Amino acid sequence: MQFHQLEQRRRGLSLAIAMALLGSFSATARPSASGGGPAAGPQSQAPAADADAAKRDRRPSSAPVDLGAIVVTANKRSELLQSVPMAVSAVSGDNLRREGANSFVDYATQVPGLNLVSTAAGQTQLVLRGITSGSGQANSSVSTYVDDAPYGSSTVYALGGLLTPDIDPADIERIEVLRGPQGTLYGANSLGGLVKFVTTPPDATRAYGRATVGYSSVSGGGSGFTERAMFNVPLVQDQLALRVNAYHRDDPGYIDNVATGQSEVNKDKVDGARAQVLWTPTDKVSVRFSALAQNLAGDGLANAGVEVDPATLKPVYGYQKQSRAAGTGLFKVKYRLYDLAINADLGWATLVSSSSYGTQKVNQNQDVTTAFGPLLNPAFGLANGGYSIVDPITLGKFTQELRLESPTEQTLAWRAGVFYTRENTTNRQSYNVFDATTGAPIDLPTLADVSIGPGIFKEWAGYADVTWHATSRLSVLVGARYTHDSTAYTQTGSGLLTGDSQFTTRSTDTPVTYLVNPSFRFSDNLMAYARVASGFRPGGANVGVPPSLGAPTSFKPDKLTSYELGFKSTLLDRRMVFDADVFYIDWSQIQLATTAGGFSFLGNGGKAKSQGVEASWKYEPTRGLVLSANASWTDAELTADTPAGLYGYNGDRLPWVPKWNASVGADYDFPLGDGWSGFVGGSYRYVGARMTDFLSAPGPRFSVPAYHGIDLHAGVYVGDWTIRAYVKNATNAHGITALSSETTDPRGAPFAASYVPPRTFGMTVGLDF
Repeated sequence: MQFHQLEQRRRGLSLAIAMALLGSFSATARPSASGGGPAAGPQSQAPAADADAAKRDRRPSSAPVDLGAIVVTANKRSELLQSVPMAVSAVSGDNLRREGANSFVDYATQVPGLNLVSTAAGQTQLVLRGITSGSGQANSSVSTYVDDAPYGSSTVYALGGLLTPDIDPADIERIEVLRGPQGTLYGANSLGGLVKFVTTPPDATRAYGRATVGYSSVSGGGSGFTERAMFNVPLVQDQLALRVNAYHRDDPGYIDNVATGQSEVNKDKVDGARAQVLWTPTDKVSVRFSALAQNLAGDGLANAGVEVDPATLKPVYGYQKQSRAAGTGLFKVKYRLYDLAINADLGWATLVSSSSYGTQKVNQNQDVTTAFGPLLNPAFGLANGGYSIVDPITLGKFTQELRLESPTEQTLAWRAGVFYTRENTTNRQSYNVFDATTGAPIDLPTLADVSIGPGIFKEWAGYADVTWHATSRLSVLVGARYTHDSTAYTQTGSGLLTGDSQFTTRSTDTPVTYLVNPSFRFSDNLMAYARVASGFRPGGANVGVPPSLGAPTSFKPDKLTSYELGFKSTLLDRRMVFDADVFYIDWSQIQLATTAGGFSFLGNGGKAKSQGVEASWKYEPTRGLVLSANASWTDAELTADTPAGLYGYNGDRLPWVPKWNASVGADYDFPLGDGWSGFVGGSYRYVGARMTDFLSAPGPRFSVPAYHGIDLHAGVYVGDWTIRAYVKNATNAHGITALSSETTDPRGAPFAASYVPPRTFGMTVGLDF
């Protein structure tokens, strides 16, 4: 199986077959000068602000701002952001909706050290602090949580490195990003960090709601429409409440297919809803149940990208034009997540139970004609044969966590927990042959039909940490986590190109992670900390490797250790915050693809380091005006050669990691008189140059140039109404977010390039009720 050479959309059997053949608004905006406010997480279960308070919050006020009052749940406790002794960023859901942000591409640069490798909507790899082996890495190095529930695959069998859940910010209170390994509290796949969507909890004090409609238009493309609604209803006053939000987005397309004459082929539809019930029978017990659903579908997303000349990066047909075989490009993904959180204050400790069950269903039809047409058409005597891979993937994941934690204010504050997960995945890949012009099927024997799975992954873990408050200023946190995971994986296959096969492989691992985290508070507004932490990704049974091949039947976890120093400050009567950190990461046993007997499979080899500096700043010089900036410098490179089968050498930069990232922004809220108020804002972002993936053939890698972007937004409030407008990518920059060869030669032309969306204009009208 291939995991790294062709673009992720053709991952799977592609290289194996080639070798074998050749060689055998959401809600109305509520601006907050701080970009967020005290907010309840799943542990505190505090009610959301009521509707009247929301209306008051969105008007200019003479009250002093407090930029140090943002609350996060990064440490699985509700804490002030400026008191958490590690690098954490919080992006306000209100600000995201205000800016018209719908996806990671819109707000990633607001977080220092966060980068993306994105081919299309629903297909994005998150990279924190440079921890990535390339665009085709099989498993994610960044965990994703929705409240206290993990979501997404922990294995290599369900495209876990690519299918990152990109939740619509319709009713998101904030997004928390934890930088650096989180292996002690969060376990597997958090070796780079963690992204946590924190939703707005139900409010049992009163009924209220919001509704918004929106329109958007993209340069050189089509138009889109958005409808969102939310309502909150107390079912039992002060004890039981229901909160429901629902949304529909028609995201405009902007790429035309010159081969078929179709326009705007990459348009998509996003539908979703979330329902939450919160029951607080006493002030010491809370029970919250929530259900989330989101569907994304498009007929051109699996073929996203524009053909370019790899030497010049100039588009072959134009910046917004591609040439793809008829009938290909389908991409659909359905997310479902159900979670139950129970919190009980026992006095001497708090008991937390978090149960969740998530599913993910993917269906895609990827055009691979450019890659395999030159090889297969002469062999089959076809003049215009087209080829595609139909690839349905299913994931079912159950998790259970039990945690007992002492009050945080005691001299020795402790916490202990157990965690269990069971993940079941299937991934079936079938090759189709058809007329490339019409899409009509061509009657040939089965080329390849491979069933990958079921893959069963189980994990048991126990963890504990202790925080010693040695003095009122000095605290030391130490923690550890022991994990036992097991994998059973079955593969069956048939077809002219692969032959018949059926085999099962198994593997087990017992990784241990740890954390040492002292912090010293010089004053109430200045803290310094040190952090030594480790993380891992699970190993597993190898994919696509028949036992007779002589290749390893399993691969091991890869591990890293991070060393970090940082400080957090709150200045000028809490009107300014400034945080900075430096880090060094040692990454070993990296999971990389290698080859044997014409098959590509995962192995462990090579070492890498990532070191850098991150800084963020926010300042309100006068009431209503908030200035912000962040920047990161990351030096991520190999410290040993890659294994045979890849051509990466000691000192080579890790793929898709820019040395420099930066963004600056300004927001201003102001009164207009007669019950009207307004806001304006804008941001500038910079993403530095990046190197492409390590290659499976000798030769230099390609460099992807840096790009800039400017986003603008403005709006007014009057009564219960909000009207806002935004422009994203105002300069219409052609920033490349993914690049890889369309052929079986990793350096062969043409390449497919994915770009940030062109200039997009949008308007939204919202009503509070």
